[in-house]
Amino acid sequence: MIGCFGKLPSSADFVSLHGAADDVCEFDGWLQASLAAIHSQDDWQARFDRLPVCFFSYRARSGNWLLGGLVSSMDSSQRRYPLFIFQTVKAGDGEPLVNPFTLSELFCAQIKPLLHLGAQGEQAAVLFERIKALRPLQGQDFALFRQVHEKFLRNFNLRDIATALEQAYPEFVTNAVLTRLNALRRPLNHAQALGISLPLPAERGLKNPTADLWIDWLTRMKTGRVSPQVSVLADDFMRPKLLCFPSRSNTGLYTVLADPTERPEHYDVLADFAAFDEHHRPPEFPDTDRPLFDVIDRCVDALDVKSV
Repeated sequence: MIGCFGKLPSSADFVSLHGAADDVCEFDGWLQASLAAIHSQDDWQARFDRLPVCFFSYRARSGNWLLGGLVSSMDSSQRRYPLFIFQTVKAGDGEPLVNPFTLSELFCAQIKPLLHLGAQGEQAAVLFERIKALRPLQGQDFALFRQVHEKFLRNFNLRDIATALEQAYPEFVTNAVLTRLNALRRPLNHAQALGISLPLPAERGLKNPTADLWIDWLTRMKTGRVSPQVSVLADDFMRPKLLCFPSRSNTGLYTVLADPTERPEHYDVLADFAAFDEHHRPPEFPDTDRPLFDVIDRCVDALDVKSV
């Protein structure tokens, strides 16, 4: 099922195409709680308006996933709320879902201009017709894009990713980021785990695969190998990033997007070491020439060593 929900400048109230589905209502509630958390800021509307288009994967309580994108928007009375376009992935399809952004890359490329059209004032009827023409994911897509993800992990090494990230994030230091990832093992498994911010390359061909690299990595670190329940790719042109929320009980998305300096609200793997209050043995750093799947194996296996 493909649909949309949210605000359009051309409409006086919410617009909805299949937006009454239980999973969509749940995601809408999560966004509402997240947006309400920044209402106390005097300039929250200006901050909200400046946010980039974001792409998301959201695991509902039913076990189904919503994949799609959202953009800051408003209704004809200038009441702010995001517009999001989604499609549903049934529980069990593609599980474990460690590659949502590779899987949905074509879909997100198709909906990005539609999100902009909607936020710029397109009529709801026109937008609905464009959305109805989109192709939903088919059964064979899950196996195909799982293979694409696995090929990426085999064919690229850590140096490839570090070099790409350094172009967008000059402050990126490979061993420092690996140390911070190592320190997240325990907080990642807390019931009220904080969100995690991870850098992405600005290069289009590496952005989505690297997002899925981080998701796969965090999934391997979490007890039971459970992937983050909410992941959001903030598609900033120069400095894109991935926000992962291990639990949907954390509704800090807009707090982090609107003010990334709010460190108590999330872990940032590019932050100062003081932001990580656990003391760990220094990890054994992998060779940067190793394939990515081997780097994940070595780093996650090393986490079996207990903290000191």
